[in-house]
Amino acid sequence: MSIENKIKLKQDEQILSVIKRYGLTFFWWWIFILLLFVVPFFFMFWLFRHGWWGQTLFTIPVLLGILTIIRTLFLWQKNILIITTHRLIDIDQRGFFDKIVSDIPYDQVEDVMGRIKGFWGTIFRFGNLNIQTGSGKVQIIVDKIKQPTFLQQEINEIRERRLAEHSHDFGEDLADSILEKLNQLDYDDLLKVFKRSRKLKKKYEEEEEELEEEK
Repeated sequence: MSIENKIKLKQDEQILSVIKRYGLTFFWWWIFILLLFVVPFFFMFWLFRHGWWGQTLFTIPVLLGILTIIRTLFLWQKNILIITTHRLIDIDQRGFFDKIVSDIPYDQVEDVMGRIKGFWGTIFRFGNLNIQTGSGKVQIIVDKIKQPTFLQQEINEIRERRLAEHSHDFGEDLADSILEKLNQLDYDDLLKVFKRSRKLKKKYEEEEEELEEEK
């Protein structure tokens, strides 16, 4: 299933990046899985000579290894951070039937922190990414990803662009709304608006002069 089918994109929204856990951090899991296969096959002939209990001792670790592979690959593919032009979407798959989806628009992102810690993290440049909202209600922690500090900068740049675009669009919409309302007014109401705007303009000019004098 493609990423586009997992989430519903908004109008003009595009997926920029899909972040997964760094594959090398599964190293000890693969070692464990390898042992689950190697050990029973190493003793296979000896186990099979002991009848049903030997066959059971052979089968159990092999089945456990297969299930561990399936679970590891499943969680690796399903646990992702999606970076779009409009928001951050964190899909936290905790089990086969347990999933948490967090959706944070950029205007709600308060702080983004990337952290690389430990010997292996420093050598291979992987670490954690912490995303905090202004309200503090939602906190996304993405563990063991590649180049978290670089990703931190990328998210901040996308966030700044998005907020600038949103501010510009809001200003244009507000101006259009004001002009539309003015077109609906009659002459007397327009005259009142004009006089009021002149008073406000004069007030702002006086405040600016006072500030300059204080300097």
